[in-house]
Amino acid sequence: MKSGFPSVVLVGLAAIVIVVAGMTAFAGPVVARTVPAGPARELKTPSAALAAAEDGDIVLIDPGEYFDCLSIQRNRVTIAGAGAGVVFTDRTYEGKALVVTHGNDIVLRDVTLQRARVPDGNGAGIRAEGRNLTVANVRFVNDQAGIIAADSPASTLIVSDTCDGPHCVRAITVGAIARSTIDASKGGHQIVSDAAMTELAGDRITDGPTGASSYQVMLEQGGGLVMEGSEVEKGPKSGNTRCAILLDGTITGPLAFRRNRFENDTCTAMPFIVNWTGVKPELEGNAVRAKDAVVSTSGRWLHALREGYLGAKDGARHAAGAAVRKVKGWRR
Repeated sequence: MKSGFPSVVLVGLAAIVIVVAGMTAFAGPVVARTVPAGPARELKTPSAALAAAEDGDIVLIDPGEYFDCLSIQRNRVTIAGAGAGVVFTDRTYEGKALVVTHGNDIVLRDVTLQRARVPDGNGAGIRAEGRNLTVANVRFVNDQAGIIAADSPASTLIVSDTCDGPHCVRAITVGAIARSTIDASKGGHQIVSDAAMTELAGDRITDGPTGASSYQVMLEQGGGLVMEGSEVEKGPKSGNTRCAILLDGTITGPLAFRRNRFENDTCTAMPFIVNWTGVKPELEGNAVRAKDAVVSTSGRWLHALREGYLGAKDGARHAAGAAVRKVKGWRR
């Protein structure tokens, strides 16, 4: 009796495990919940719906104007408008943006982000601080900045179909991430990218009559850039007349410009692209006015000398400081 009792228990446990395993196998993947928000809903605001959401859920927002902002902590969450006229306005989270993403694999679509204002002047529609963000059919209206993506080496940023009205998108500033893809986005005036790879296709990047951006596209740290089928306009009040696109840093990926159009509305002839990288880009079918060039390396060597001088000066300053700290340490 004593020797058989444990065997019976083990057989019973084994049967339970098999049944549970079989049930799990036939259960299939967990289906994402939809958490609705709106004036007529139980959860009146998007932030309340987001607080009730779990990883993988969809927050679906009814049309309306919401004096609300979001801090997205969950992963694989989708925030979506349920129809036209879903507007977030006049309120920022953490003094940063209307929407701040801390979670990973976030999708934001079919909403308007309006009047982001913060004291330091860079209130954004979106601050991307997690990993992997997709932005689709989002209007950015009269914000201080459009999208600011923090450094995250394995992350991607995908932006498509942003608005084509005045004061839309504004600046998109991308930190050191793996890939930035911006497609069919119109109305923004500046893209600054430190991504390992940046892809621009079918965009309209424009100052307009009142904009005063410095460069329309800038690679500060290198990486790679492929730009196709886009229109770039430098307005009469532009912040500089050197070029529309500035390439700097170490190129580690493809560098190509195909079938783009440059509109220069200043009174100064200038190249479409100034290339300080030392890597010759692929050029195909880019349209510029007769007074302008497609690409120039003007200022490259002066820039290199200046950067070398500043680097040496900083190095000397750090070395001197280290020496002083060491001497003071000895004197103690």
